[in-house]
Amino acid sequence: MDQRKKFSNTLPIVMMMPAGPERIPTSVPLEGEDIETDHWEDARHWMSIYDDLIRFKLGLLDRVQRELPKLHPVAQKAADVDVAFIETQMAGYYERLDLWYQRVWKLQGLWLDPDGRVLRHKGKEAVLTNREFELLQFLLDHPHRFYTASQIMGYAWSDSALFPEEVRNYVSRVRKILVRLEIPCDLVNRPGHGYSLTFRNED
Repeated sequence: MDQRKKFSNTLPIVMMMPAGPERIPTSVPLEGEDIETDHWEDARHWMSIYDDLIRFKLGLLDRVQRELPKLHPVAQKAADVDVAFIETQMAGYYERLDLWYQRVWKLQGLWLDPDGRVLRHKGKEAVLTNREFELLQFLLDHPHRFYTASQIMGYAWSDSALFPEEVRNYVSRVRKILVRLEIPCDLVNRPGHGYSLTFRNED
């Protein structure tokens, strides 16, 4: 299995905002990390660190996967232990990155109310349709990961009978809402990878 696909599509516990308590992290924070910080710059700093760590580990996994078939069976078995260790580390890094994204949304004053399907950001608000709300909620809960149209239909809407064109239509509508409410993130489309909600670093 392509390790990047495996981790890019991992589905963590879905967090609604603002209802319910914050998810309690099971991963171990790095030295100096304070998830309760009120400083925007700190949040951006730790997001960057975890993004770098994830990219580094993905590079290691790529190299291991390329070299694994060349190894003796005994060495392959030993390497499997290393791969499992790296995968466990990456799962922890993704969890910490998710937590930092959640912290950023709070610092930005972003609220998504599931009862009225209302999105609020710094005094502005918009009422979303069911599918708009489900799409945005899914992407907010799984930032920095890319999902194809088929995966969005299955994960966000639980309806694989829809057409990819419909996904593009809702993506366009959500983009307009993000712009109208001046939310500092972009719903990007990367060919071959799919759609992702990407945090925008603004000074």
